[in-house]
Amino acid sequence: MELGAFYSELDRLYGEPGADVEGFLREALRRARLAGDMRGVASVANELGSVLRLRGDLRESEELYDEVLRMLEITGADDRDVARAVVNLGDVYVAQGRNVSAIEAFDRAERMLGDDDALELSAICNNRSSAYRALGRFSDARADLRRAGRLLDAVPGSEGRRATNAINLAQVLTDEGRIWEAAEVIAAALVTYETLGGGRDVHRPHALATAARIAYLRGDYAAAEAHYLKAAEVLRDKLGDAPNADALERRAGEMHALR
Repeated sequence: MELGAFYSELDRLYGEPGADVEGFLREALRRARLAGDMRGVASVANELGSVLRLRGDLRESEELYDEVLRMLEITGADDRDVARAVVNLGDVYVAQGRNVSAIEAFDRAERMLGDDDALELSAICNNRSSAYRALGRFSDARADLRRAGRLLDAVPGSEGRRATNAINLAQVLTDEGRIWEAAEVIAAALVTYETLGGGRDVHRPHALATAARIAYLRGDYAAAEAHYLKAAEVLRDKLGDAPNADALERRAGEMHALR
């Protein structure tokens, strides 16, 4: 498999509303497996695992990342590539509610990276904060988020990463009952996502769902409904039909009933 051509086509499909990204990735993975192309399998399975995690298909996503790690071990990949795969697996653990396992995965990935790898380290801090938050360890979550912010301060063109950091910080503040602070933080992220990636950035639905929850807690059910509906729309536009999009629409219906 020529990986440059693969990623070019994947980027093209991500930029095309309604494109069958999952179908393309499944076919590419089938061909890589048949060819015994372990490097290709690792690359494609990594991308498909991300799509399935966002869709809510967590069991298959976990299986794919396990396969990625096996392929990377066999091919003698460098620590940075392995660390990225471990981070992705940790994200699946967070989505599954296996937060202790997630923290262990993120810690393992951090040990594999150098101190000068600011982008990857900031991603680990952001993602690990979600696991800390789920365990009620809010001070640890905020510490990781502050560290991520400091790391990103030195990285030009990191608007998307900063917006992701804002989502996580808004969630921690919400859990701590600091709703108005959370609303200010998420509002700035929503502005960024309106234009980032043509409004189709993969993290935008998460930001909108976070804003919806904050609006709900403030009693603004109309805004909550609108945010949930927009989140479902963007997710479907990016990935097609997905269980997570259905869940967002159900939440929108619940908000409508409260108006």
